[in-house]
Amino acid sequence: MARRITLGKSLAASAWLGLLTPALSAQTISVLASDPVGISRSGAGVAYGKSLEAAALNPALLPTLEGRFQFYLAAGQELESAQVSLQSSQRTVYSTDRNRFVPAFGLAWKMGNSIGLGLKLDTPFLRHIRLNSETPVRFLGDELDLKAQRMEFQIGFAPRNNFSVGLGVGFVKINTASGVSLRGLIPQDATRGASSTNPTEGVFEQRVSQKGSATAPTFSTGFRWAIGPRWTLGGAYQSTIRGTATQEARFADDPYSVYLNDGNSSPTTVLAAKAGTVLSLSRAVAGSDKVALPSRASIGLRQRVNQVFTWEADLRYLQGTQFEFPSHPSMITPSGAVRVPRPTSSFNNSVGLSLMGELKLSKSWVVRGGASMDQGLRKEEDVEPLLGGQRNAGFSIGFGWQVAGGELNFGYQFRQSQDQDPVNLVGDWGSTGYSSRPNTTRVEGMGHVFAIGFKKIF
Repeated sequence: MARRITLGKSLAASAWLGLLTPALSAQTISVLASDPVGISRSGAGVAYGKSLEAAALNPALLPTLEGRFQFYLAAGQELESAQVSLQSSQRTVYSTDRNRFVPAFGLAWKMGNSIGLGLKLDTPFLRHIRLNSETPVRFLGDELDLKAQRMEFQIGFAPRNNFSVGLGVGFVKINTASGVSLRGLIPQDATRGASSTNPTEGVFEQRVSQKGSATAPTFSTGFRWAIGPRWTLGGAYQSTIRGTATQEARFADDPYSVYLNDGNSSPTTVLAAKAGTVLSLSRAVAGSDKVALPSRASIGLRQRVNQVFTWEADLRYLQGTQFEFPSHPSMITPSGAVRVPRPTSSFNNSVGLSLMGELKLSKSWVVRGGASMDQGLRKEEDVEPLLGGQRNAGFSIGFGWQVAGGELNFGYQFRQSQDQDPVNLVGDWGSTGYSSRPNTTRVEGMGHVFAIGFKKIF
């Protein structure tokens, strides 16, 4: 009988790890975890007691921690890549500005058996992309950067051994940046605006960029209920983050381009000189300054099957309709204001699911695996490469090794969003303005995130 049980456990563990092999995953503005343990669990853990990394997701878990004091320190790297393919020409443009450093930190101090204090540093939102000047969608935006780093003080209280609640209060530093290519008119007399007596001879194209930052308050709450010796139910809520990121706009260093009135033909040398005059009389104008990052509610069920294997499933709800990002910059020319021809579409709310399993191989080694899936935040026709919004999924793996009196952890996730084929991302821009040109454009995205960290319990 013992042999059958051992064999069954091994087969179950192998089946779980087999789920990790497909190269599918997600790329979205929301980051489920920043530390290696959370990454390897695909963000699941709101009900996972005795884990400082899980307490970063749910402060109600602080009273369950072992020891009087413990901490972890981690460093990670996040990579995002997107590609845009125009069906008519079969030409593909790849994004740049792919890498970001992602630090994580957590500590906890237990004051008796019923109260735990905590402090965490993580990155709940992250998105970055830059498309070159040849991308067919540059008039709707060619650069975006969003990074939110959160510092939060936490407290957890357990009025009973099987039940606890928690609260976290802190602040978030938000950095934003965006860019777009715009076209302005070149009149016959470049020192004056275009009119019936000063006809347009061509258009010039100039990149405009902006950046800003904001600090905003945030809070989180949670609960934990140990239903029985092996089952635990947990829930957590992360508040909406709202701030004012005052933008500073400027003309990018990229050289400007000049075209005739049709927006495609090459100009004369004289027209190029007039474009320089118009540009010298123009100025960049920043977009809106409001930024809002959506709230997230999660509920999870954890089962400790035995001393070797534990699993958890978390269901989450992201209120995407709350998301707001500063609008793209514009420019003022002698002929008037020039803005992005189409405003950014809004986001929708979405439901996501994370699954994780943790297998303890020995006293020194533990392996972890996870998978996640989220609904799309936008309709297919509204998807574009900068903010994405497609349906996505993710798979991850990691391990922990007891060494040097603590635990060394590593987590990795490969990510990829669902391919979409919107038909309204390409357009022509001549002297009469911008006009959309129906053309199927494939938007694809992928990424990786990995981290390594060390945890110690005193």
